[in-house]
Amino acid sequence: MVIYLLVTKKINENKSNFTDSLIDILLIQNIKNITIYRPKLDPYSDYVIISTAASNTQMNSALTKISKHIKSLGLVVLSEGINSSWILLQSNGVSLHIFTEEAREYYSIEDLYFDSNLVNQYG
Repeated sequence: MVIYLLVTKKINENKSNFTDSLIDILLIQNIKNITIYRPKLDPYSDYVIISTAASNTQMNSALTKISKHIKSLGLVVLSEGINSSWILLQSNGVSLHIFTEEAREYYSIEDLYFDSNLVNQYG
């Protein structure tokens, strides 16, 4: 029981550090309105990050930098939506959504996480 708790604590700390490193890259890339949720009933994600970019070029640049970072950690990264108004990236239990302003308002994805714990919010 004690070993399980120690391992669980270490895994959660690693995911928190992983999430923090993704947030750092988003902030460096000047991505705005970043919100982090910890969903209660999402079997695919321990954390969900929702953010807004000013343009497709900015979104693609952030995706490229984040993908390189994740691959440098030896992790698998899945992404879709390049050159669109919504990019989704998943890796290591974290789902990252980058929207254009219009797409974020249109899809209102935050409504899906109304019962989730809000972990942090930037900008």
